[in-house]
Amino acid sequence: MDNQQINYLLVGICTFHWNADFHKFCEVCNFDPEHAYSHKKWQEWQQLVSAIKAFDQNTLIKLIEAGHSPAS
Repeated sequence: MDNQQINYLLVGICTFHWNADFHKFCEVCNFDPEHAYSHKKWQEWQQLVSAIKAFDQNTLIKLIEAGHSPAS
């Protein structure tokens, strides 16, 4: 992934997180908002966004590239 692709991913995640509520999340993911599974996934989504936002873009790029590099 190059810098532009990482940026596309991050902007998409953060913009959706900012604009969408639980019901929109369920609609996009095709989850039943009345089901406990949907609430669990909503919590995991919140955790994912928090974790991603904890790192700057350059660090994320380094980590992704390291994951695609052969082990030393």
